[in-house]
Amino acid sequence: ISTMKKLIILFTACIALVSCHDILDRYPLEGPPSATFFSNEDELTLAINGAYESLYWLSNANVPYQMFLEGATDIVYVRGNYANMDVIRIGQATASTAVFQSVWDTFYNNISRCNNILDNMHRAKENVSETFYNRIEAEAKFLRAYNYFYLTSLYGDVPFVEHMLDWKNPLLPKTPVRKIIDAMYADLDSAFKSVPRICSDKQYNRITQGAVMGLKARMALVNNDMDVAAEAAWTVISSGVYSVYDSYEYLFLYDGMNSNEVILQMPFAEGVRTSQIPRHLGARSAPGYSAIVPTQVLVDMYQCVDGERIDRSKLYDPKKPFEKRDPRLAYSILYPGQWHAGIRFETHPDSIKTTKIVNGAYTRIANDEATHAYATFTGYLFRKYYDEQDLPAKVAKSSLNFMIMRYAEVLLTYAEAKIELGEIDDTVIEAINQVRRRKDVMMPPAKITMSVDELRSLVRYERTVELALEGHRLFDIHRWGIAEEVLSGYMLGKRKKANWYDPVIPSFSDAGKPVYPDERIFNSLGYATFDPDKNSLWFIPQNEIDRNPLLQEETEDDDDDW
Repeated sequence: ISTMKKLIILFTACIALVSCHDILDRYPLEGPPSATFFSNEDELTLAINGAYESLYWLSNANVPYQMFLEGATDIVYVRGNYANMDVIRIGQATASTAVFQSVWDTFYNNISRCNNILDNMHRAKENVSETFYNRIEAEAKFLRAYNYFYLTSLYGDVPFVEHMLDWKNPLLPKTPVRKIIDAMYADLDSAFKSVPRICSDKQYNRITQGAVMGLKARMALVNNDMDVAAEAAWTVISSGVYSVYDSYEYLFLYDGMNSNEVILQMPFAEGVRTSQIPRHLGARSAPGYSAIVPTQVLVDMYQCVDGERIDRSKLYDPKKPFEKRDPRLAYSILYPGQWHAGIRFETHPDSIKTTKIVNGAYTRIANDEATHAYATFTGYLFRKYYDEQDLPAKVAKSSLNFMIMRYAEVLLTYAEAKIELGEIDDTVIEAINQVRRRKDVMMPPAKITMSVDELRSLVRYERTVELALEGHRLFDIHRWGIAEEVLSGYMLGKRKKANWYDPVIPSFSDAGKPVYPDERIFNSLGYATFDPDKNSLWFIPQNEIDRNPLLQEETEDDDDDW
């Protein structure tokens, strides 16, 4: 059995040992009753592997939540209200919206596992080596910080649980985000000293120094601590451990799995633990659900190969809209006319037949992408994380890993932080160009002569297209102060049949949002409103407020902004 499979088995087998429920109104430990547990190396290993379950943030549909989070933004449409993302996007969520409770429970359950280890591992101190002890402690601190990153980024001020709760007094007030983040910075700095620079084969997918500083950089960027973000990201960059993988096209497929770009991932293995990513991204003919799909907005954001937006580039032909575009468009998005798994992808309403290659010959077949009631509502699918090798047998049991953190993100974090600090130098330009000049991308390079505004715009572009479908967009648009503009209005679906071939060139707002001369040529996927006072953060679940009145009180240093 492979090392990865062994690790996944360990993750899964020990969840029951440290599971907990209703963190804020019940005694959290519902695992081993023995007062002597955590007393030796085997028991600490079981416990920390249970805490590693934090990395499997999966929806009930067995899809990484990071993908669903994109559905609360302008670049991804999630059909059928999976994970309530469409309700959140259009501004109609309330404190009773189900996903707010399920995500809240997930994070606090994970934090409880970590606290259980940190509070009780002293029992093993005399029975294990100092190196082993320190590493377990460091990994628990990292995983706790990972969960607090999402809690604070989504909900803002939340109860800060650092130890196992006293069952006699389990109710806690909210703590300001600033205090939580500062505590997590300290934990990550401590963890950095006790985890390895790289993992050996026998420690596959364990936390490394790169993951620790990568998380600190991500957390600092989202919280506008640009000096902290730049320093942490530079620690990862200067380590020399990671590099940009040559092929963006294959990076998210089996061919690119476990490349040197990966810093932290959600591993899957056939026969042990698999995902339904291809089922939810895929074409109806796969058979898939076409449930998580790119929007017209995302498609139109991709530059032309000259580095200009489509409204500015002389290369853009609205009659041939997918030609001469940033290569990542074709690598990330399946658009009409492309081939995938031997079938020509067509979404025009009249395309009731399409072409399939069978034994080297072209054959006409029925086209579900045009006739099925639940075919993609935008006319596009994702190619990213949609590997032909999973079709059709493994659409519901893919063993393709999902990257939680990768080197390109760290490079872009470093570049954004340094630009916002006004510290633009050759390292900033190099960071951008490592991403932009990937061997199968080769977009025009950033230059030191560019203005601050030009570089800021370029980094924001790169984060949008480079990191699409990876769970960053929601936090980005709030940090950049553009959420209200890009989320408000109609989300545009497929072109209407009568206007399918109408040449259209959108203009772009200052926030980079495509604006169309006549939106009526598109089918509407719902109108969104954005109230900054209501929609800037997720609601603390109503059930939690009902159980704990302290959650209704304002924190002393209240920070309700992203």
